Amino acid sequence: MKAVIFDIQLGASGDMLLAALLDLGLDPDALRTRLQGLGLSGWELRPDRIIKHHIRGMRAGVSAREETRERHLSDIRAIMEAANLERGEKDDIMKVFTTLARAEAAVHGSEIEHVHFHEVGALDSIVDIAAFCLGVRMLGIGTILFTDFCFGSGTVVTRHGEMPEPVPAVLELSRGFRIRITPRTGEMITPTAAAILVALGAQIQGTAGYVTLGSGVGFGTRDYGVPSYTRAILVEAGEPAQSLLQIEFTIDDMNPQIYPHLIARAIELGARDAYIAPVIMKKGRPGTLVTVLAPEGLRGRLGEMIFRETTTLGIRSFPVDREILERKFESVTIAGREIRIKTGYYRGELVNVQPEYEDCQACARESGIALKEIMADATRKFREAKGLDR
Repeated sequence: MKAVIFDIQLGASGDMLLAALLDLGLDPDALRTRLQGLGLSGWELRPDRIIKHHIRGMRAGVSAREETRERHLSDIRAIMEAANLERGEKDDIMKVFTTLARAEAAVHGSEIEHVHFHEVGALDSIVDIAAFCLGVRMLGIGTILFTDFCFGSGTVVTRHGEMPEPVPAVLELSRGFRIRITPRTGEMITPTAAAILVALGAQIQGTAGYVTLGSGVGFGTRDYGVPSYTRAILVEAGEPAQSLLQIEFTIDDMNPQIYPHLIARAIELGARDAYIAPVIMKKGRPGTLVTVLAPEGLRGRLGEMIFRETTTLGIRSFPVDREILERKFESVTIAGREIRIKTGYYRGELVNVQPEYEDCQACARESGIALKEIMADATRKFREAKGLDR
């Protein structure tokens, strides 16, 4: 399975992450075509190859018209709902903006839907984020990894005024992840880059071995007088195996209506899985075992959420290994609606085909066709298209 490791020790911004993908071989013409699906006008993507500080790389060259309006999360959601993009692509883009909105809400003490996206809500930033999400899929990358967050010092001027570096939103986004304080002056990690990496990736752990397939260098538009760029290292990860943290705790005194909310919050924060199971507690009372699987870097965030949202007085955590199939999403059309098909590959062989439940459920409601028939038809149509039953 292909993975990309973003080396961000010399800095990262949204356009630098995108530029690194372009330098890896992402086709700019194909990307422009896919970005047309956003249904937005007034932007350009004109990447150019440059040499800076004796290193060859790319600049993304995203530019857009100036805007006076400030967008909320609901505005981004409306753009995605109207966009002519695949469901998974829309989901990735929304995950980045939602992650950023939660961080901004925490910093400013407001509700997530009331957050104003300032610089990140501008048209060029929307294109940066969308282009990155599309680009990763176009390159066939299954896993995004990144190195330690590195912070500089000094101040930056934002629409909220002068702020210390790293800015509060970046500090909030980096909670639970490894950081390094450097002697450099200036903004090394932007909120856009931090949101992309935290929402879609995981901080690299341990000493896993990879086979290098290629590398790319992405430059930004700022010039600090010292090297500042992001490196993207494309690797073959072999059979996907992940080292995760398993967090668990038992409860026998909580309103069961809270469990769905708890699981949803864990997934929103980046957990890979969360589930509950019935158990018998030490005094013979029936209780519930809650289990959460997540990257090690999310230990602090998830722990805080669990203590705030539940009645537990303690949690247990320990490392576990998770082996997964290489996953891909394709789609078929049933009753005029797109149904995503999740596929699983073991050593290159297709071994699992499963239609997405939410898509099938929505199709059943709209069409009046039984859910089981929608699911069966989607699976059959996909298998026929791939010639799997010949």
